[in-house]
Amino acid sequence: MCASAVWYPPAAMRGLLRDAGLILVAVLVLGTAANLVPGRHLAWWGKGHEPPATGVDFQLIDAGSADSMRTSLPRVVFLDTRSKTEFAVGHVPGAEEISYTDLQKQLTADRLAQLRSADAVVVYGASEEADIEQLLAQELHRRGLSPPNVLMGGVSAWEAAGLPLERGETR
Repeated sequence: MCASAVWYPPAAMRGLLRDAGLILVAVLVLGTAANLVPGRHLAWWGKGHEPPATGVDFQLIDAGSADSMRTSLPRVVFLDTRSKTEFAVGHVPGAEEISYTDLQKQLTADRLAQLRSADAVVVYGASEEADIEQLLAQELHRRGLSPPNVLMGGVSAWEAAGLPLERGETR
């Protein structure tokens, strides 16, 4: 048996390539424009920085270990990167909200001093996709903190482990 190839007329191929090129240009232009908005820069975008690295910018931690730190160390700070609504539905006891897109406003000198004096900092989000949490941990490390911990699996893993959640708004 001979495999048959799909044949496209040259005009259709040109149209397909043109459309793909336009989409690529649009993504590049919009990505660059979004990065020009003040306070909205990704930590490593266009600044010569490397993406966050495990063991350098942050440590990964499982829910059980994070809870053990929470209950055994006096000053553990949990930073929740989710929306205010998600935070209000349920968060790690004592957690504080933080938004990666508003870091310039939120990382005041006092807050950085509080984080530097903590026994441990644990950053978590909604799920296993921890890109924002890793970028936040990298930025905190750049600002003088020991590499923070990133909770693997986020609040979903915390809840799946049967660990307690607080309900309610921001402190």
